[in-house]
Amino acid sequence: MAEEKPKRKPIHVHWYLRLGIVLGAALFVFLGLSKLTHWDFSLPDHVGAPDDVMGYKDSEITEMIAGENRELKQLIVYEQDIEASMDITDMFLDIDWFRKKQTVHLIATAEYIVDLSKITDKDISVDRNDRRITIVIPRAELKNVNIDYSKTTFDDIERNIFGWGDIKLTPEQQNEVEKDLHDALLAEASETPYLVSADMAGMRQVESIYKKVLSNLKNGVEVVVVLDMNIAD
Repeated sequence: MAEEKPKRKPIHVHWYLRLGIVLGAALFVFLGLSKLTHWDFSLPDHVGAPDDVMGYKDSEITEMIAGENRELKQLIVYEQDIEASMDITDMFLDIDWFRKKQTVHLIATAEYIVDLSKITDKDISVDRNDRRITIVIPRAELKNVNIDYSKTTFDDIERNIFGWGDIKLTPEQQNEVEKDLHDALLAEASETPYLVSADMAGMRQVESIYKKVLSNLKNGVEVVVVLDMNIAD
């Protein structure tokens, strides 16, 4: 007996025709509405490709500033000459008759910095309407006090009745005197007028640096640097 061949299922052409008609109608409606409503599925220029306003995306502008901050880190913005004086006393057996006193005067240079590494993306804002870039920077802080020992001077020794000879200090006393002198210089350098002057100098210098960094932006922009007043002195 001959083997019976399997029957082929009939192809329902009308279903394919219906599907094609539905897809064609949907495409026609979509294209028609897009022309009427001017739908735009592209990203804003400042988010995607470089735009005609500044020539760079916001992220690229932020990276320009961040790259400069990574390179400079702690920027010395201000130096101030300061002075401090201290009395050194030597007294045998704590008896006032043997007391000797001498005043020492120190001159040093205080260095103030702006720590650019503290600046984050949140501190940088780009205003494309007003073509302005605002950067919030930390306040200046005292970094170091460098004593110029060549300018150190000593007053004449004041002596009581038995205060003969020079003032002699033990190594421990010498270290204590040097520490007290250094602390006195730090206290002088931390006075508000010096810190305010350092803040102003820091704003000028940092603004000048950022203007050079952002000079390639299209048609130029205004660079504004402001202090973060939330940072404690």
